[in-house]
Amino acid sequence: MALKTIKIEEQRSYRGKDFPLVLSPESSQGSDKAQLLNWLSDNQGYLRELMMEHGAVLLRNCPVDGPHDFESVLDSAEFVNMPYVGGAAPREEVTKGRILTANESPPDQPIPFHHEMAQVPKPPAYIFFYCDIASETGGETAIVHSGRVYERFSESSPEFAQKVEELGVKYRRVMPDQDDHSSPIGRSWRSTFLTDDPVEAEEKMRSIGTNWTWRGDGTLYTETAIVPAIRTEERTGIKTFYNSVVAAYTGWTDDRNDPKHAVVCGDDSPVDHTAVMEAHSAMQEECVAFKWQRGDVLLIDNSLVMHSRRPYTGARRILASIAVG
Repeated sequence: MALKTIKIEEQRSYRGKDFPLVLSPESSQGSDKAQLLNWLSDNQGYLRELMMEHGAVLLRNCPVDGPHDFESVLDSAEFVNMPYVGGAAPREEVTKGRILTANESPPDQPIPFHHEMAQVPKPPAYIFFYCDIASETGGETAIVHSGRVYERFSESSPEFAQKVEELGVKYRRVMPDQDDHSSPIGRSWRSTFLTDDPVEAEEKMRSIGTNWTWRGDGTLYTETAIVPAIRTEERTGIKTFYNSVVAAYTGWTDDRNDPKHAVVCGDDSPVDHTAVMEAHSAMQEECVAFKWQRGDVLLIDNSLVMHSRRPYTGARRILASIAVG
């Protein structure tokens, strides 16, 4: 089986490379699932190189039909599964330990751009999405190259860019006792730390430098260790806006959380409102938001690319998975 490069209308270019790169089977060979899995197995290193060069790879028109096929794609390429510990989004497990639903917050709420789990010390190297049901309108998983966001951020807010690069940031969140699907950050402490035992949850928080306070209503207040906001990506040398600052500041809101207090600089000083909102605008201007087609698989290098979700109408089922490097 051979995969060829195709173009889509929404595609952009970053540093002379298609963003995202879109691969599709040769037309005469597009229906053989076994051949696709063999290609992925035989081209593991090549696929990772493409993800690094382009930031993201979209597999389109490939024979991927449902969550188990999606899991087979990841297994064949030997992406090493990573447990989803520390994330904020409410999700449901689809296959045992590997495939989850994407953020299940209400469809009218946008999910701002972020690097997956940038608030933890060791975020995943890769994040993957699969389109099981495409929404009637909207619902794009928009992506933006973090290198381009950093360029815009450092140009528009050089002093604050230098400050957060030097100090890093901390994230603050109040987690519910049970998953709250009405909130984009409604993942409970039980689901966040994959345990019903408060002592075990405390051990996991201690291991990643998170401070916490149990509240009388069963909720859990957490403050992360200081984590970088600007990173130089080791393989490419590209300086990136690697964080969830815009997502936290504009989107971490519910009955328990005020987004204006969800992220602070490493010295506990507030983030710069104007700088954050200018970064938010830059993300919207520089992003790619392609319309999902059923069977699409989006492979993202989480060190280089941020993702988001746009509001939508109608049924939508996007599945997700993360992997270590």
